Amino acid sequence: MKKLLLVSLSILLLCVTQVFAQNRTVTGTVTAKEDGLPIPGVTVKIKGTNIGTQTNSNGKYTISVPTGSSLVFSFIVYSSQEIAVGDKSEINVVLVQNNQQLNEVVVTALGVKKSERSIGYSVSTVKGDDLVKSGESNIIEGLAAKATGVSVVSSSGTPGASSKVILRGPATFQGDNQPLIVVDGVPIDNGVNYINAGDNPYDNRLAGPQLSNRAIDINPDDIESVSILKGPAAAALYGQSAGNGAIIYTTKRGKSRKGLGVTFSSSAQFDKVSKLPKLQMRYGQGSAGKYSSGTANSFGEDLIADGKPTFDNIGNFFKTGATYTNNVSINGGNDKTTFRMAVGSANITGIIPASKLNRYNVRLTADSKLNDYITVGGTINYTNTNSESPSGGSDLSGVMLALLRMPAGFDGRNYINKDGTQNSYFASYDNPFFSARYNPFTEENNRTVGNGYVDAKLSKIFTLSFKVGVDSYHTSDEKDYAISSRGNDASDGTGQVNRSNIDFRSLYSDLLLKFNKSFGANNAFTLSGLVGGNFNYSQFQTSFERGRGLAIPGFYNFAGASELYVSNSAQYQNSKAVLADVTLDYRSQIFLTLTGRNEWSSTFGPDSKGFFYPKADLSYVFSSLLRDQKTISYGKVRFAYSNVGISPAPYNTKTYFTVPTIADGFTNGLSFPYPDANGIGHNGYAIGATVPSTQLKPERNEGLETGLEMKFLDNRIGIDLTLYQQTSHDLLISQPVAPSSGFQYYFHNIAKIRNKGIEIGLTGTPVKTNDFRWDITVNWSKNNNTVLELAPGVTQFAVGNFFAQPQSFAIVGKPFGALYGYAFQRDAGNNVLINPATGLPLIATTQSQLGNPNPTWLGNVTNEFTYKAFSFSFLWDFRKGGTLWNGTWQNLNFRGKSIESEARNQTYVIPGIVASGPNAGKANTTAISGTSYITNYLGGGGQTNELSMQSGSWIRLRSVNFAYRLDLAKNNPKTPVQYVEFGLALRNIFLSTPYKGVDPETGLTGSSANAIGYDYYNNPGTKSGSVSVKVGF
Repeated sequence: MKKLLLVSLSILLLCVTQVFAQNRTVTGTVTAKEDGLPIPGVTVKIKGTNIGTQTNSNGKYTISVPTGSSLVFSFIVYSSQEIAVGDKSEINVVLVQNNQQLNEVVVTALGVKKSERSIGYSVSTVKGDDLVKSGESNIIEGLAAKATGVSVVSSSGTPGASSKVILRGPATFQGDNQPLIVVDGVPIDNGVNYINAGDNPYDNRLAGPQLSNRAIDINPDDIESVSILKGPAAAALYGQSAGNGAIIYTTKRGKSRKGLGVTFSSSAQFDKVSKLPKLQMRYGQGSAGKYSSGTANSFGEDLIADGKPTFDNIGNFFKTGATYTNNVSINGGNDKTTFRMAVGSANITGIIPASKLNRYNVRLTADSKLNDYITVGGTINYTNTNSESPSGGSDLSGVMLALLRMPAGFDGRNYINKDGTQNSYFASYDNPFFSARYNPFTEENNRTVGNGYVDAKLSKIFTLSFKVGVDSYHTSDEKDYAISSRGNDASDGTGQVNRSNIDFRSLYSDLLLKFNKSFGANNAFTLSGLVGGNFNYSQFQTSFERGRGLAIPGFYNFAGASELYVSNSAQYQNSKAVLADVTLDYRSQIFLTLTGRNEWSSTFGPDSKGFFYPKADLSYVFSSLLRDQKTISYGKVRFAYSNVGISPAPYNTKTYFTVPTIADGFTNGLSFPYPDANGIGHNGYAIGATVPSTQLKPERNEGLETGLEMKFLDNRIGIDLTLYQQTSHDLLISQPVAPSSGFQYYFHNIAKIRNKGIEIGLTGTPVKTNDFRWDITVNWSKNNNTVLELAPGVTQFAVGNFFAQPQSFAIVGKPFGALYGYAFQRDAGNNVLINPATGLPLIATTQSQLGNPNPTWLGNVTNEFTYKAFSFSFLWDFRKGGTLWNGTWQNLNFRGKSIESEARNQTYVIPGIVASGPNAGKANTTAISGTSYITNYLGGGGQTNELSMQSGSWIRLRSVNFAYRLDLAKNNPKTPVQYVEFGLALRNIFLSTPYKGVDPETGLTGSSANAIGYDYYNNPGTKSGSVSVKVGF
């Protein structure tokens, strides 16, 4: 019995021991690889069960596990880890951030970096490499078709011509509708500096050269990434400077590495004209079938029938342009200090003879961690940009006006006479071959942009940051008109020289106290953000000098001029603000951010009390609750509200005395100093024509936005959906008032405009293997713009005064900038009413809307394929709608140069209904001559622009890129040449559009005007091909 008891006890003890041996207590600490800090709230589960625990505020955990089990460690934005327990009783884990879950860090306002999941508003990002691959020298134009809600239009294909960017539609009537441009957290100037003579009452953007927007000074090769803050919520921290959003460029910096890293890249690009109007080459200069030098029209003799020569002046004029870019960068450093130095050049010759642009950049960036508490750094960039540009648009010396009107029987290459004067086919026009070479516009800009910062870590919670930035440039330009050129002010061929100088300075600084503190059970809550203030000062000074009546050909010196004039201007402004941006984060799932900025601006006068701009946004990452499924990888909903402002331009709070100019629309106007009978000039001043309100306020842009972001199947499919409505109210306009008041206009806050729309971004990876990957990105956006209010009694507001018709107007219920003019009269059935006496349409007596220059929607599709060391990508760009006034096509019809005008020896019957007489209401049967049909119907007869309103829709293959990377260091780590990358690229090689003119991506008024949709002898766009090589050492 005793023996049996002992055996039974042994068996029981063995079983108990075995049971206890099957469970093991495991402890450990979970930290982050990035900073080595413990991570609270990490889920620690026994694989295959629901048994688990979480790490405490110190990242520690304790769990009892059966023998042979595995533990799974998981936490939001970190890659999960599975570890077999084995015989271990302590398991310490280091988690690594999952970049796909984190969706990368986004640079937001004031250069603050945030996790994309924490942001409650829409932000689009573009890689710096994509700017380089675009083949564009302008970092604004390089953004075209790269993101939703972004409209980019280049004014022409001339080297350095400005590019206009609009985010989610226009938000102001008289101010600048373009976003703020920020480089490394510091705003920079992106202006287009048209300098008018003080005695010139006209807008000189309709004629002359296409100037550069100053973002042209930034080298695309220096850009690391771009963040596009499209709504007012995104840019609220910048206040009045970013009422239209902000585009934030982050430049490349040095990296800690062994030794120095050297990169050299070089490319050669060759450009051709993209698209031109089609011209007839049969009929020569003259009228009624006979030659005449007294007209510029081509209704003369039939050159082919008469056996006379014709000349391809278009083909003889345009040439192959070339762009050569070279960049060298050196970077290096250790864990304390890093640096990067870069030198770059871009040398561009255009498709128009003598047009060119050269840009030279030197950039130095350094960052240093002085100790555990202090980090300093800074960047200095110097740029020299010089260019030579031809005139365009409505200019007697403009190359396109005279070139396209040039008769087929005139050889434009014979452009100079024996005495050095020009030879032209019409006395009032310059020969474009002569003008391109002898009427140059030259410009040189020297610019320095720099910034420096100090970050002081005060404690584990607080960091004090100070940043200061400077943007300074001097621009000098000269426009010469050779003796015999008709482009001078008097159009008399006596020669002229214009010179102007611009000095711009801006100083920006901010002082921010940043904080980050976790609290609550298991540190479930985190409060982070910043409080502080910033200061911004700028000055803009110009001078203009002119000499008329030159005595010596080719001697463009004021000493050789018989009449001299000079004017100058100066503008100063500053703003200061206090601000706060605070985010409450719950377990990296819910983020609530509140922002406030109170700003004082000198543009409101010395007694301004300042204005407050609030913003709130909420982000909820609901995929955090869906851990046990594999379909939804990431899901977030977001909401944002904001109310930001746009300040008036300087010097609008008072009425000043000015030098009056009386214009008649035909001459250059009359102004002071006005000469008396003895030729002695007398000065004169008059009170300004505008009286401002004593209660000016900032224009307000109030935005509501909601969005959904989701990724599926291990991030293989993604969608980003945004709905927004932005209402701009208290818009400043100059309201006409009764002349009895002593003024013409009353400047005050009164108007309202609304933009609402949808943006959809789709991403997909249809194929993904170890060697091959196919990625697709689809962007689509639609914005509806409506003018809601104008001043009482005001039915329309002119958006610039460019042409008598069509005109760009803001009218209640219509889109901003709608094009208005005189249309054909129509009956109730929309049939054109025909004058029975002439057979031509009747013209309405009042103007009506002829077109909307704003696109109906924008879209683009990018496909990218990578196979081992090869990569291939192509980008399709789509634009639906957007009416342009094809004034070029209309005028070419009127002058008998369009391809349509070749069919002139026949009669035409214009479809319509007879307006009056015995056949009233019946279909028109009156035939008219070919000449009348072409000049008065297609050409508008100087009365209507209806037929010249054409769709600017397009389908274009914007870019095709192929690259091969030879990774030499893979097989030989000690080789001095680490890699060599070869590239081929094509740009704008395919374009399908119903537009009958140049490439419809064009703008007569450049990027500085709010009126868009004008094409009147615009310089053409380009298409190109390029080769490149990049070597890393």
